[in-house]
Amino acid sequence: MAGTCALILAAGKGERFGRTEGKVWSLVGGVPVLWWAVRAFQEHPEVDRIVLVVREQDLPRLREQAASFDKVIAVVRGGRERWESVRLGLEAVPAQDRWVLVHDAARAAVSAELISRVLHTTRQTGAAIPALRIPDTVKWVNAAGVVQQTLPRHRHAGGETWQLMTVQTPQGFAVDILREAYERYDFREGAPTDDAMLVERFYPVNVVPGDPRNIKLTYPEDLARLEAILLKGVETRIGFGYDVHPFAEGRRLMLGGIEVPSPKGLAGHSDADVVLHAITDALLGAAGMDDIGTHFPNTDPAYRDADSAELLRLAWAQVRERGWGLVNVDVTVLAETPRLRPHVPAMRERIATVLQVDADRVNIKATTNERMGFIGREEGIACYAIATLRR
Repeated sequence: MAGTCALILAAGKGERFGRTEGKVWSLVGGVPVLWWAVRAFQEHPEVDRIVLVVREQDLPRLREQAASFDKVIAVVRGGRERWESVRLGLEAVPAQDRWVLVHDAARAAVSAELISRVLHTTRQTGAAIPALRIPDTVKWVNAAGVVQQTLPRHRHAGGETWQLMTVQTPQGFAVDILREAYERYDFREGAPTDDAMLVERFYPVNVVPGDPRNIKLTYPEDLARLEAILLKGVETRIGFGYDVHPFAEGRRLMLGGIEVPSPKGLAGHSDADVVLHAITDALLGAAGMDDIGTHFPNTDPAYRDADSAELLRLAWAQVRERGWGLVNVDVTVLAETPRLRPHVPAMRERIATVLQVDADRVNIKATTNERMGFIGREEGIACYAIATLRR
């Protein structure tokens, strides 16, 4: 069977959303909107390949992150207008693919059922788009907020009844039909707002039932609706971790995966990194996987002076194998000495690298114990950590 390629557009400015970074980077359940959209096509059995069309400034990180999706064959630069992005994306669609699904990344809640509906009708007719009936009255309103005209939802023409509908993506086409439409369309007539607007000039475009849940992230208030749709039935867990080690002469002080300048280190079987140990326990606890001592016992010579960053990496890999993703980690370090605040940014970066997440998902606070207790007497360092996971 001829192949199918999904062309996912994420090069828009998102001006109405009001986010400089781009609305597709908004987080839902700790995951950017873009990757929710990509995953829908990645997991669909009838989609063979995916091409991402993105803003030029996003190319480096997206090419790196897209490696986790084996169907993504190309990440290409988009244009200033939507139609320019589609044209650039079409150049990356392989010759063996006969069908293309053009989808807006801002529609992150697209369902497998909708993808199938569009694709099956596309294969039968050459061009298909999903659409919804309009239940409300539609009016033209001027800049002063005064109604100028009411649009009829139905029109009678040639013995037929036409109706107004709102159109969604993905829109499906035979690749040759879409390419021909882009070659023949006169863009001096105005920029098309979707691909069907080009194709319908030269070829019949068929409509399939859309999905009310397939909303487009356009305004800030849309994000709450999108979260309610995507996270319905998603399991969330919170884990708590705690670790403490006494100071010891002749050892390096390792905290948060970095060496902190100090005359004394911490005593322990491994490198005694209390921050990473607390985080590891929090992750394991949230996933219901016991604690760090069970996985890496201090009676095992293999873990003597072990790099706690490596232990964290191994534990996190086991947690991810059970289907968990990280929402965030929040850490509080209690130490009277040394002063840790200058080292917090480096700790965050190091931990984020180990967990393979953005640094803004790792938060670290450093505080003293106001000269009280064993912390106040400068006998050691303690750490609390909370981790939130979503399956």
